Amino acid sequence: MIRLNDRYRRVLAISMPAVFHNFMNIVQSMVDMLFVGRISSVSLASVGVSMQYTTMLYAFMSIVYVGTNVLVSRFYGSKEMDRAGQTVYMMFLFSFVISLPLMYFCVFHSPFLFEILGTDAEVVRDGAIYLSTYSYAMPALFIQGVLFSGLNAIGQTKVPFYISIFGNLINVVLDWVLIFGKFGFPEMGVQGAALATAITIYCQLAVYIWYYLTFSEIRIVSKWDLTLLIRGIKVAVPAWLERIVAHPSYIVLSALVAKFGVDALAGYQVGLRIEGLAFMPGVGFIFASMALVGQGIGAGKPDEAEKDATAAVISASVIMGVLGLLMAVFPHGLARMFTDNEATIENAVWYLRIMGISQVPLAVCFVVSGSLRGAGDTNVTFYINTVSLWGLRILPAWILTFYVTNSVWVYLVAMIESVVRAGILLVRFRSGKWKSIKV
Repeated sequence: MIRLNDRYRRVLAISMPAVFHNFMNIVQSMVDMLFVGRISSVSLASVGVSMQYTTMLYAFMSIVYVGTNVLVSRFYGSKEMDRAGQTVYMMFLFSFVISLPLMYFCVFHSPFLFEILGTDAEVVRDGAIYLSTYSYAMPALFIQGVLFSGLNAIGQTKVPFYISIFGNLINVVLDWVLIFGKFGFPEMGVQGAALATAITIYCQLAVYIWYYLTFSEIRIVSKWDLTLLIRGIKVAVPAWLERIVAHPSYIVLSALVAKFGVDALAGYQVGLRIEGLAFMPGVGFIFASMALVGQGIGAGKPDEAEKDATAAVISASVIMGVLGLLMAVFPHGLARMFTDNEATIENAVWYLRIMGISQVPLAVCFVVSGSLRGAGDTNVTFYINTVSLWGLRILPAWILTFYVTNSVWVYLVAMIESVVRAGILLVRFRSGKWKSIKV
């Protein structure tokens, strides 16, 4: 029987609720898609494209998430609870302010976002209705991101998980009532799905605020301190830029795979969906490493922070490695869950075999990057991840598309890039320079 020491138990106690929280977010999106899929294929496509845009919001939200996490975890580690509460308050206000122009643009200009994609007129119409309605929840979504981050920073990851369960239950009921017009409500279709999600976000925000006011170890301290806001933004901007720059690289990679035909692209998309399940543990360990590293540095124990981060890296590598092994050993069975097309399955199989091997280096990339961000070393993670994704993955893959006839080579480039990036990040981590960074 395997026995875990206290360090590994602490890492798992923080990371696993975060994994399940992430899973509940995926379930909420899937429920929306299942309901609107019963209306029409146009509705399904409209909501699907809209969700690509709403996903991009999380890249913008990283500026409040990272800033809150880094400062709150340090103040929590040094037992400065009032300063932690002030940080939450200042980032709360900042998140509300920056959400307003985004909300305005999406509410009044959402048709443009669909027209530039060249979608059908019906998709433009329904997609604009969904996105503009959803956008009224942006202020609540951004504020919720700050409160979520504050709890993660002090290791209280169970609370967001429980709130996400509550939100899923509300969303399911509201979807059914508003989309199909139950209990005397009008049948709103796609707009009902968006309204259900928006109401759910505000309900979740209310629970977050209630928890902070009653049970949380840190309370929102309504005291103005501009220096805290500046410190938070300063450390978060590189992480924000990293997300903004990285997101298009995944779209470009899809475009490169598409050059090998529709079966290659479909197989790639199937592979991505399966790989996404392996990513979920990695996301949980990112939260754990950021929190524990920040707390360790704040407590004046950088060596303990390093040991906690190492435990998170090892734990993530083991779990993602096992999932990667399953991807590599049983690719046919996994792919057949999504399609019966043999050509698509064959392309997905190659992706799963190659990227299954990549799960351990990807775990290292995820968690070491999270550890460095938790220490405030966001400039270095920005440069390493950006240069690696675009210079070592996208550029070689683009060049290869002129000389090869199979998308397998693109996947091999992605695998090699993951290994190289993991090595570079480990070198930075082992150097220990992040231990003395001031934020």
